[in-house]
Amino acid sequence: MKIGIIATNSIPINRDVKKGTEIFLNIFINELARMTKKKYKHVHPVLFASGDSESPIPKISVTPLSSVEDPEIMKGNHKLFELALFSKAFSLQKEFDLFHVHVSNGEYLTPFAPFVRKPILITMHGGVKDAYDQKYFQLFKGCKNIHFISISDNQRNQLPDVPYVGTVYNGIDTRYNFKFSPEGGTDMLWVGRGMPEKGLDTVLDIINKTKRSTKIFPILNLEHLEWLKEEFIKQRNKIHRDINVTMNFDINRTKLVKHYQTSKLFLFPIQWEEPFGLVMVEAMACGTPVVAYAKGSVPEIVKDGETGFIVNPSPTDIRGEWITKKTGVDGLCEAVEKIYSMPQDQYETMRRKCRDHTRTKFSSRRMVTDYVKLYRHILSRKT
Repeated sequence: MKIGIIATNSIPINRDVKKGTEIFLNIFINELARMTKKKYKHVHPVLFASGDSESPIPKISVTPLSSVEDPEIMKGNHKLFELALFSKAFSLQKEFDLFHVHVSNGEYLTPFAPFVRKPILITMHGGVKDAYDQKYFQLFKGCKNIHFISISDNQRNQLPDVPYVGTVYNGIDTRYNFKFSPEGGTDMLWVGRGMPEKGLDTVLDIINKTKRSTKIFPILNLEHLEWLKEEFIKQRNKIHRDINVTMNFDINRTKLVKHYQTSKLFLFPIQWEEPFGLVMVEAMACGTPVVAYAKGSVPEIVKDGETGFIVNPSPTDIRGEWITKKTGVDGLCEAVEKIYSMPQDQYETMRRKCRDHTRTKFSSRRMVTDYVKLYRHILSRKT
Protein backbone atom coordinates (compact mmCIF):
# COMPACT_ATOMS: atom_id res chain seq x y z
CA MET A 1 0.00 0.00 0.00
CA LYS A 2 1.78 3.12 -1.24
CA ILE A 3 0.43 6.41 0.15
CA GLY A 4 1.27 9.85 -1.23
CA ILE A 5 1.06 12.35 1.64
CA ILE A 6 0.62 15.83 0.21
CA ALA A 7 1.71 18.75 2.37
CA THR A 8 2.33 22.42 1.68
CA ASN A 9 5.24 23.90 -0.25
CA SER A 10 4.89 27.19 1.62
CA ILE A 11 6.33 26.21 5.02
CA PRO A 12 9.06 23.69 5.90
CA ILE A 13 7.94 20.80 8.08
CA ASN A 14 10.20 20.28 11.09
CA ARG A 15 10.02 19.99 14.86
CA ASP A 16 10.27 23.80 15.31
CA VAL A 17 7.39 24.75 12.99
CA LYS A 18 4.74 26.96 14.64
CA LYS A 19 1.77 26.62 12.26
CA GLY A 20 -0.93 24.18 13.39
CA THR A 21 -1.26 21.98 10.28
CA GLU A 22 2.48 21.60 9.91
CA ILE A 23 2.85 20.82 13.64
CA PHE A 24 0.33 18.03 13.05
CA LEU A 25 2.22 16.82 9.97
CA ASN A 26 5.52 16.66 11.80
CA ILE A 27 3.90 14.50 14.49
CA PHE A 28 2.05 12.39 11.94
CA ILE A 29 4.93 11.53 9.61
CA ASN A 30 7.28 10.72 12.48
CA GLU A 31 4.78 8.37 14.14
CA LEU A 32 3.86 6.87 10.77
CA ALA A 33 7.55 6.21 10.08
CA ARG A 34 7.93 4.41 13.43
CA MET A 35 4.80 2.31 12.95
CA THR A 36 5.52 1.32 9.35
CA LYS A 37 8.80 -0.20 10.50
CA LYS A 38 7.04 -2.51 12.95
CA LYS A 39 3.25 -2.81 12.85
CA TYR A 40 2.39 -1.61 9.32
CA LYS A 41 5.22 -2.91 7.17
CA HIS A 42 2.84 -3.11 4.20
CA VAL A 43 2.30 0.68 4.24
CA HIS A 44 4.82 2.70 2.23
CA PRO A 45 4.33 6.48 2.66
CA VAL A 46 5.98 9.18 0.55
CA LEU A 47 5.83 12.86 1.50
CA PHE A 48 5.28 15.66 -1.03
CA ALA A 49 6.63 18.80 0.63
CA SER A 50 9.21 21.57 0.30
CA GLY A 51 12.82 20.55 -0.18
CA ASP A 52 13.87 21.95 3.20
CA SER A 53 11.28 19.91 5.11
CA GLU A 54 12.66 17.29 7.50
CA SER A 55 11.13 13.90 6.86
CA PRO A 56 11.78 10.38 8.20
CA ILE A 57 9.97 8.96 5.14
CA PRO A 58 10.91 9.39 1.45
CA LYS A 59 10.22 12.91 0.17
CA ILE A 60 9.50 14.44 -3.24
CA SER A 61 9.74 18.20 -3.79
CA VAL A 62 9.49 20.77 -6.57
CA THR A 63 11.72 23.40 -4.93
CA PRO A 64 14.79 23.12 -2.66
CA LEU A 65 13.38 25.76 -0.33
CA SER A 66 9.89 26.40 0.99
CA SER A 67 8.16 29.44 -0.48
CA VAL A 68 8.56 31.51 2.70
CA GLU A 69 12.30 30.82 2.77
CA ASP A 70 12.93 31.52 -0.92
CA PRO A 71 13.52 35.26 -1.55
CA GLU A 72 12.76 34.80 -5.25
CA ILE A 73 9.21 33.64 -4.49
CA MET A 74 7.24 36.64 -3.33
CA LYS A 75 4.23 36.15 -1.06
CA GLY A 76 1.67 36.57 -3.84
CA ASN A 77 3.19 33.61 -5.68
CA HIS A 78 3.03 31.02 -2.88
CA LYS A 79 -0.16 29.44 -4.22
CA LEU A 80 1.43 28.87 -7.64
CA PHE A 81 4.08 26.69 -6.03
CA GLU A 82 1.43 24.83 -4.06
CA LEU A 83 -0.21 23.99 -7.38
CA ALA A 84 3.12 22.89 -8.81
CA LEU A 85 3.57 20.47 -5.90
CA PHE A 86 0.06 19.08 -6.35
CA SER A 87 0.72 18.66 -10.06
CA LYS A 88 3.95 16.79 -9.34
CA ALA A 89 2.16 14.42 -6.97
CA PHE A 90 -0.65 13.61 -9.35
CA SER A 91 1.70 13.20 -12.31
CA LEU A 92 3.03 10.18 -10.40
CA GLN A 93 -0.39 8.72 -9.65
CA LYS A 94 0.44 5.38 -11.27
CA GLU A 95 2.97 4.81 -8.49
CA PHE A 96 0.48 5.31 -5.65
CA ASP A 97 -2.62 3.61 -4.30
CA LEU A 98 -4.01 6.64 -2.46
CA PHE A 99 -3.23 10.31 -1.83
CA HIS A 100 -3.68 11.82 1.63
CA VAL A 101 -3.90 15.64 1.60
CA HIS A 102 -3.01 18.03 4.43
CA VAL A 103 -3.34 21.51 2.94
CA SER A 104 -6.09 23.61 4.56
CA ASN A 105 -9.40 21.96 3.57
CA GLY A 106 -8.13 20.75 0.22
CA GLU A 107 -9.81 23.56 -1.71
CA TYR A 108 -6.81 24.26 -3.95
CA LEU A 109 -6.38 20.61 -4.75
CA THR A 110 -9.93 19.52 -5.56
CA PRO A 111 -9.83 20.88 -9.17
CA PHE A 112 -7.24 18.18 -9.92
CA ALA A 113 -9.53 15.40 -8.69
CA PRO A 114 -11.43 14.75 -11.98
CA PHE A 115 -8.10 13.95 -13.63
CA VAL A 116 -6.87 11.58 -10.90
CA ARG A 117 -7.85 7.90 -11.01
CA LYS A 118 -6.77 7.16 -7.43
CA PRO A 119 -8.63 7.92 -4.17
CA ILE A 120 -7.92 11.28 -2.56
CA LEU A 121 -8.35 11.52 1.21
CA ILE A 122 -8.49 15.11 2.50
CA THR A 123 -8.01 15.84 6.19
CA MET A 124 -9.76 19.13 6.90
CA HIS A 125 -7.42 21.28 8.97
CA GLY A 126 -9.16 24.62 8.57
CA GLY A 127 -12.33 26.33 9.64
CA VAL A 128 -15.06 27.45 7.24
CA LYS A 129 -16.24 31.05 7.55
CA ASP A 130 -17.85 31.97 4.26
CA ALA A 131 -20.84 30.78 2.28
CA TYR A 132 -18.73 30.47 -0.85
CA ASP A 133 -16.97 27.44 0.68
CA GLN A 134 -20.26 25.54 0.57
CA LYS A 135 -20.87 26.54 -3.04
CA TYR A 136 -17.30 25.80 -4.09
CA PHE A 137 -17.15 22.24 -2.76
CA GLN A 138 -20.52 21.49 -4.37
CA LEU A 139 -18.76 21.88 -7.73
CA PHE A 140 -16.93 18.62 -7.06
CA LYS A 141 -19.69 16.52 -5.55
CA GLY A 142 -19.60 14.29 -8.64
CA CYS A 143 -15.97 13.31 -7.97
CA LYS A 144 -16.38 9.95 -6.29
CA ASN A 145 -12.65 9.62 -5.60
CA ILE A 146 -12.66 12.50 -3.04
CA HIS A 147 -13.12 11.55 0.63
CA PHE A 148 -13.04 13.95 3.59
CA ILE A 149 -11.84 13.43 7.15
CA SER A 150 -12.93 15.79 9.92
CA ILE A 151 -10.64 16.37 12.91
CA SER A 152 -13.69 16.72 15.19
CA ASP A 153 -17.36 15.92 14.75
CA ASN A 154 -18.21 19.57 15.41
CA GLN A 155 -16.12 20.63 12.44
CA ARG A 156 -18.63 18.98 10.12
CA ASN A 157 -21.29 21.55 11.08
CA GLN A 158 -19.36 24.15 9.11
CA LEU A 159 -19.33 22.11 5.90
CA PRO A 160 -22.00 19.40 6.28
CA ASP A 161 -22.51 18.32 2.67
CA VAL A 162 -19.10 16.98 1.66
CA PRO A 163 -18.54 13.17 1.63
CA TYR A 164 -17.00 12.37 5.03
CA VAL A 165 -15.59 8.92 5.69
CA GLY A 166 -14.71 9.47 9.34
CA THR A 167 -13.38 11.66 12.12
CA VAL A 168 -9.80 11.24 13.28
CA TYR A 169 -8.71 13.31 16.26
CA ASN A 170 -5.25 14.83 16.11
CA GLY A 171 -2.70 13.18 18.37
CA ILE A 172 0.57 13.93 20.11
CA ASP A 173 3.55 11.86 21.19
CA THR A 174 2.82 11.21 24.87
CA ARG A 175 5.73 8.80 25.31
CA TYR A 176 8.71 11.05 24.66
CA ASN A 177 7.72 14.71 24.34
CA PHE A 178 4.85 15.46 26.74
CA LYS A 179 5.69 13.83 30.05
CA PHE A 180 3.28 13.73 32.97
CA SER A 181 3.71 15.85 36.09
CA PRO A 182 1.50 14.70 39.01
CA GLU A 183 1.64 17.88 41.09
CA GLY A 184 1.42 20.83 38.70
CA GLY A 185 2.09 24.37 39.87
CA THR A 186 0.41 27.63 40.85
CA ASP A 187 0.10 29.68 37.62
CA MET A 188 -2.61 29.75 34.99
CA LEU A 189 -1.35 29.22 31.44
CA TRP A 190 -2.35 30.32 27.95
CA VAL A 191 -0.66 29.28 24.67
CA GLY A 192 -1.72 30.02 21.08
CA ARG A 193 -1.57 32.35 18.12
CA GLY A 194 -1.63 36.00 19.15
CA MET A 195 -5.02 36.95 17.69
CA PRO A 196 -8.43 37.99 19.07
CA GLU A 197 -10.17 34.76 17.99
CA LYS A 198 -8.00 32.81 20.44
CA GLY A 199 -9.47 34.67 23.40
CA LEU A 200 -6.51 36.71 24.62
CA ASP A 201 -8.74 39.61 25.67
CA THR A 202 -10.80 37.21 27.76
CA VAL A 203 -7.65 35.84 29.38
CA LEU A 204 -6.88 39.35 30.67
CA ASP A 205 -10.44 39.64 31.99
CA ILE A 206 -10.01 36.37 33.88
CA ILE A 207 -6.66 37.48 35.33
CA ASN A 208 -8.12 40.81 36.38
CA LYS A 209 -11.07 39.17 38.15
CA THR A 210 -9.30 36.24 39.80
CA LYS A 211 -5.97 37.98 40.55
CA ARG A 212 -4.15 34.75 39.69
CA SER A 213 -0.60 34.81 38.31
CA THR A 214 -0.49 33.73 34.68
CA LYS A 215 1.97 32.75 31.97
CA ILE A 216 1.09 33.80 28.40
CA PHE A 217 2.92 32.51 25.33
CA PRO A 218 1.60 34.07 22.10
CA ILE A 219 2.80 32.92 18.70
CA LEU A 220 3.23 36.06 16.62
CA ASN A 221 0.77 36.44 13.77
CA LEU A 222 1.72 39.18 11.30
CA GLU A 223 -1.91 39.92 10.43
CA HIS A 224 -2.68 40.77 14.08
CA LEU A 225 0.69 42.18 15.16
CA GLU A 226 -0.59 45.76 15.47
CA TRP A 227 -3.56 44.63 17.60
CA LEU A 228 -1.22 42.63 19.82
CA LYS A 229 1.12 45.58 20.39
CA GLU A 230 -1.33 48.46 20.52
CA GLU A 231 -4.19 46.87 22.45
CA PHE A 232 -3.34 43.61 24.15
CA ILE A 233 0.14 44.40 25.47
CA LYS A 234 -0.97 47.79 26.81
CA GLN A 235 -3.82 46.13 28.71
CA ARG A 236 -1.50 43.42 29.98
CA ASN A 237 0.98 46.03 31.25
CA LYS A 238 -1.75 47.74 33.27
CA ILE A 239 -2.73 44.46 34.94
CA HIS A 240 0.92 43.47 35.44
CA ARG A 241 1.37 46.33 37.91
CA ASP A 242 -0.69 44.40 40.47
CA ILE A 243 -0.64 40.78 39.24
CA ASN A 244 2.26 38.70 37.95
CA VAL A 245 1.61 38.18 34.22
CA THR A 246 4.68 36.85 32.40
CA MET A 247 4.69 36.85 28.61
CA ASN A 248 7.10 35.40 26.05
CA PHE A 249 6.66 35.39 22.28
CA ASP A 250 7.29 32.57 19.81
CA ILE A 251 8.68 30.17 22.40
CA ASN A 252 9.80 26.82 20.99
CA ARG A 253 7.18 24.08 21.49
CA THR A 254 9.68 21.79 23.19
CA LYS A 255 10.31 24.48 25.81
CA LEU A 256 6.57 24.81 26.45
CA VAL A 257 6.45 21.34 27.99
CA LYS A 258 7.88 22.45 31.35
CA HIS A 259 5.23 25.20 31.50
CA TYR A 260 2.44 22.73 30.77
CA GLN A 261 3.83 20.50 33.51
CA THR A 262 4.14 23.23 36.14
CA SER A 263 0.86 25.12 35.63
CA LYS A 264 -2.29 24.90 37.72
CA LEU A 265 -4.64 25.04 34.74
CA PHE A 266 -4.81 25.88 31.06
CA LEU A 267 -7.12 28.62 29.76
CA PHE A 268 -8.87 28.15 26.41
CA PRO A 269 -11.55 30.89 26.11
CA ILE A 270 -11.85 30.42 22.35
CA GLN A 271 -13.93 32.95 20.40
CA TRP A 272 -14.59 30.89 17.27
CA GLU A 273 -15.55 27.35 16.30
CA GLU A 274 -12.07 25.86 16.72
CA PRO A 275 -11.95 22.60 14.70
CA PHE A 276 -9.56 20.96 17.18
CA GLY A 277 -7.15 22.79 19.52
CA LEU A 278 -3.95 20.78 19.96
CA VAL A 279 -2.77 22.94 22.88
CA MET A 280 -5.57 21.53 25.06
CA VAL A 281 -4.31 18.01 24.41
CA GLU A 282 -0.69 19.03 25.09
CA ALA A 283 -1.70 20.57 28.44
CA MET A 284 -3.75 17.53 29.51
CA ALA A 285 -0.97 15.15 28.49
CA CYS A 286 1.25 16.87 31.06
CA GLY A 287 -1.57 16.65 33.62
CA THR A 288 -2.87 20.20 33.47
CA PRO A 289 -6.69 20.57 33.39
CA VAL A 290 -8.40 22.87 30.90
CA VAL A 291 -10.93 25.66 31.49
CA ALA A 292 -12.62 26.44 28.18
CA TYR A 293 -15.65 27.82 26.43
CA ALA A 294 -17.98 25.19 24.95
CA LYS A 295 -17.15 26.20 21.38
CA GLY A 296 -16.00 24.10 18.45
CA SER A 297 -14.33 20.84 19.42
CA VAL A 298 -14.00 21.63 23.16
CA PRO A 299 -16.80 19.28 24.39
CA GLU A 300 -15.17 16.44 22.42
CA ILE A 301 -11.74 17.03 23.95
CA VAL A 302 -12.37 18.08 27.56
CA LYS A 303 -14.36 15.85 29.95
CA ASP A 304 -16.31 18.27 32.11
CA GLY A 305 -15.44 17.87 35.77
CA GLU A 306 -12.81 15.20 35.06
CA THR A 307 -10.12 16.83 32.89
CA GLY A 308 -11.20 20.43 33.45
CA PHE A 309 -14.36 22.49 33.20
CA ILE A 310 -16.45 23.57 30.21
CA VAL A 311 -18.36 26.87 30.29
CA ASN A 312 -21.20 28.15 28.11
CA PRO A 313 -20.10 31.32 26.28
CA SER A 314 -23.12 33.48 27.24
CA PRO A 315 -26.72 33.30 28.52
CA THR A 316 -27.88 33.33 24.89
CA ASP A 317 -25.32 30.75 23.72
CA ILE A 318 -25.95 27.61 25.76
CA ARG A 319 -24.09 24.59 24.37
CA GLY A 320 -24.77 22.06 27.14
CA GLU A 321 -25.54 21.33 30.78
CA TRP A 322 -22.14 21.75 32.41
CA ILE A 323 -21.06 21.65 36.05
CA THR A 324 -20.29 25.38 35.98
CA LYS A 325 -23.66 27.14 35.74
CA LYS A 326 -22.48 30.70 35.26
CA THR A 327 -21.70 31.74 31.68
CA GLY A 328 -19.15 33.96 29.94
CA VAL A 329 -16.19 35.38 31.85
CA ASP A 330 -17.98 34.89 35.19
CA GLY A 331 -18.35 31.20 34.38
CA LEU A 332 -14.69 30.88 33.42
CA CYS A 333 -13.66 32.56 36.68
CA GLU A 334 -15.94 30.23 38.66
CA ALA A 335 -14.33 27.24 36.96
CA VAL A 336 -10.86 28.61 37.69
CA GLU A 337 -11.68 28.95 41.39
CA LYS A 338 -13.11 25.41 41.47
CA ILE A 339 -9.69 24.10 40.49
CA TYR A 340 -7.74 26.35 42.87
CA SER A 341 -10.01 25.37 45.78
CA MET A 342 -9.59 21.62 45.28
CA PRO A 343 -7.76 19.66 47.99
CA GLN A 344 -4.39 18.56 46.66
CA ASP A 345 -5.33 14.88 46.48
CA GLN A 346 -8.48 15.68 44.47
CA TYR A 347 -6.50 17.99 42.18
CA GLU A 348 -3.85 15.31 41.59
CA THR A 349 -6.61 12.86 40.71
CA MET A 350 -7.83 15.31 38.07
CA ARG A 351 -4.29 15.61 36.72
CA ARG A 352 -4.03 11.82 36.44
CA LYS A 353 -7.36 11.70 34.61
CA CYS A 354 -6.06 14.33 32.18
CA ARG A 355 -3.06 12.15 31.41
CA ASP A 356 -5.05 8.93 31.05
CA HIS A 357 -7.66 10.62 28.83
CA THR A 358 -4.97 11.95 26.50
CA ARG A 359 -3.11 8.66 26.21
CA THR A 360 -6.33 6.82 25.42
CA LYS A 361 -7.93 9.23 22.98
CA PHE A 362 -5.28 11.62 21.62
CA SER A 363 -2.01 9.71 21.22
CA SER A 364 -0.14 9.83 17.92
CA ARG A 365 -0.18 6.01 17.81
CA ARG A 366 -3.98 5.98 17.99
CA MET A 367 -4.13 8.66 15.29
CA VAL A 368 -1.92 6.73 12.85
CA THR A 369 -3.84 3.51 13.57
CA ASP A 370 -7.12 5.25 12.71
CA TYR A 371 -5.71 6.64 9.46
CA VAL A 372 -4.35 3.27 8.34
CA LYS A 373 -7.79 1.75 8.98
CA LEU A 374 -9.29 4.43 6.74
CA TYR A 375 -6.71 3.78 4.01
CA ARG A 376 -7.78 0.13 4.01
CA HIS A 377 -11.46 1.04 4.08
CA ILE A 378 -11.20 3.43 1.13
CA LEU A 379 -9.08 1.07 -0.94
CA SER A 380 -11.61 -1.70 -0.35
CA ARG A 381 -14.21 0.43 -2.14
CA LYS A 382 -14.53 0.93 -5.85
CA THR A 383 -13.92 4.60 -6.71
